[in-house]
Amino acid sequence: MMISLIGQRMAAGQSTKIHISAPSMSLSWFPIHLAREKGFYRSEGLDVDYVIMKPQVAMQALIAGDVGYTTALGSTIRAALRNAPLRVVMTIADKPLFALIARPGINSVEELKGKLLGISSFGASTDTYARALLRRYKIAPYQDVKILALGGGMNRVAAMESGAIDAALIEAPYNVMLERKGFRKILFVGDLIPSPLAGFGTRLEKIQKQPEEIQRLVRATLRGIHYAKTNRQESVRSIMKWTDMDQGLADGSYEMATSSWSATGRASAEGLQVAMEEIRAEFKLDTAPDPASAFDFSFVR
Repeated sequence: MMISLIGQRMAAGQSTKIHISAPSMSLSWFPIHLAREKGFYRSEGLDVDYVIMKPQVAMQALIAGDVGYTTALGSTIRAALRNAPLRVVMTIADKPLFALIARPGINSVEELKGKLLGISSFGASTDTYARALLRRYKIAPYQDVKILALGGGMNRVAAMESGAIDAALIEAPYNVMLERKGFRKILFVGDLIPSPLAGFGTRLEKIQKQPEEIQRLVRATLRGIHYAKTNRQESVRSIMKWTDMDQGLADGSYEMATSSWSATGRASAEGLQVAMEEIRAEFKLDTAPDPASAFDFSFVR
């Protein structure tokens, strides 16, 4: 571990190494990248790194302690409700950053019946929200609409361009790319399903034994969110560098993302209710689960 100055509030000493998994490069957790870039984690004595992992692998790594945290909240919530020793301790994006984009000629969700819908991977947030969205419109996932797992955003863009799929649930900047090419935005999922998308999930053991580490991580990340929301030009430049977007794409993506970043670090009561109701429908439960079975917001009070 490297030796660093921890600022006026902390004496010089060893920084704590933090490994965070994420299912993909996404603006939903861009404030983590920005907080690291601006030195907010270093000022809390944390040396933060992140690694891209598929959700199923991320859950295994989190439970095993190979990573300390994950941004994949949907997977964390579902694992916790299946009695895995995990909890969500913070939200960064409190609504999904996905748009439903369709080829010309498709103008509504109802018109997806009999069509092919592309997502990233089964078990990922795009899968969860695709199924939730279709259920909202009384459309049976898999029966009425064939769902294909195609991988990252560029794979879905290519599939749309080639005509291999009719629609895609896709995040920024890829939705902006497709709209530029003449594809149609049917809706922004966050306007319909305001449930938390990204944040920090961790082990109960860490909550019990290392609460100060979590508090420092949360505090620095909240600084990152505030900085991202209040410094548009610098944030757009950072997005361009981080993702290799051009300025137009980065600016449009920032506009979409900033509305979802949580100023408080905790999901709204409505967001929790929506998330638990979607779980109830997915798990075919009689009643929605208690949010306390998956969330612990004691670090963001």
